[in-house]
Amino acid sequence: MFDPESIRSDFPALQERSGSHAAVYLDNACMTLKPTAVIDAISDWYRRRAGCHGRTDHLFGQRTTEAFDGAREVLRSFVGAGHVRQIVFTRNATESINLVARGLDLKKGDVVLGSGLEHNSNLVPWQVLVEEREVKREIVRVRPDTTFDLDAYMRRIAAGGVRLVSVLHTSNLTGVTFPVAAIIEAAHRNGALVLLDAAQAPMTCALDVAALDVDFLAMSSHKMLGPTGFGILYIADRHLDRLKPLVTGGETVLDTTYATRRIAPAPDRFEAGLQDYAGASGAAAAALYVQKLGPARIHDHVVSLNARATEGLSRLGGMRILGPADPLARGSILNFVAERMPPQDLSRLLNDAAGIMVRFGRHCVHSWFNETRTPDSVRVSFGPYNTMAEVDFLVDHIGRILKHFR
Repeated sequence: MFDPESIRSDFPALQERSGSHAAVYLDNACMTLKPTAVIDAISDWYRRRAGCHGRTDHLFGQRTTEAFDGAREVLRSFVGAGHVRQIVFTRNATESINLVARGLDLKKGDVVLGSGLEHNSNLVPWQVLVEEREVKREIVRVRPDTTFDLDAYMRRIAAGGVRLVSVLHTSNLTGVTFPVAAIIEAAHRNGALVLLDAAQAPMTCALDVAALDVDFLAMSSHKMLGPTGFGILYIADRHLDRLKPLVTGGETVLDTTYATRRIAPAPDRFEAGLQDYAGASGAAAAALYVQKLGPARIHDHVVSLNARATEGLSRLGGMRILGPADPLARGSILNFVAERMPPQDLSRLLNDAAGIMVRFGRHCVHSWFNETRTPDSVRVSFGPYNTMAEVDFLVDHIGRILKHFR
């Protein structure tokens, strides 16, 4: 059995208190907490390295290069890529998606297909290309329970004309995971490329880009116990030379004259300027920590928490849970609308009265809320360090608050 108590001491933030209560952090879909291993890896670079990667041969430069290259190898293994040249370091999944959007030679009339559940980071860049390049953006609506409508997708992809499918792996809204293997296979069979937004996936799903045969995959470190401001873009070998860099400058070239430049090979060609060496070390440490815990074991644990919370909220009544009824299909996320109370009030009272941290709002999926006319919601999202006692504490305080407001 997965024992969250055995790892809670690894997370300094969990030692914080809110008044007389220990802080209860249930906003993991937005940001995961950081274990000491990650914090130490970041601070170790500042303490012992603080040099430039690949530009110097002195002691600090050598240490930085060793750590930076080592981090890329760890993250290559973490996503199942075949070679480190396929792993590009970015600031986050948002920048990774923008790199693909800007770097592909998409032109007027090209169709970019997505789902009706995309995060703004996988929606807005394509809307901008509609305006700037006159590409066509098409949406496959999700089912009412937010699961992927594979039949509708198959009909559209078979009709032809789709240049790129850019779709989420796991939803930050309801936790559903799309049938990505089937999506990719059908896209390739019909001549389309695939970009997966996997920002929400790595902590609870072992990724294997080679087995999936995906063209591009974007992810962020901060959703998998790693540092903020650090992301990854996986690029399949067949696209490394055709994708244009998002930013150019130092590190992206091998040589220049006043009028010409010789572009560096991947991944350097995509990583302009001085990089986040400390962030790379932290992201690698996070990947190793997640692998040690085991994504499958983390998944089973958060689903068990979700099931208990779902049962508890259902007993309270007046709750509309977004997404599938089965907690197994929602993974780490329990997103709900309390019919008797505005979400911002419920969220604020949970924080102020009990130190329970959740998120309210539209969760960067405004388009789905507007399309379905769903009111703002309260999202509870679980991590590997959360416990059944915290779930019971949450349900108990929601019940007290709702009773008071009846």
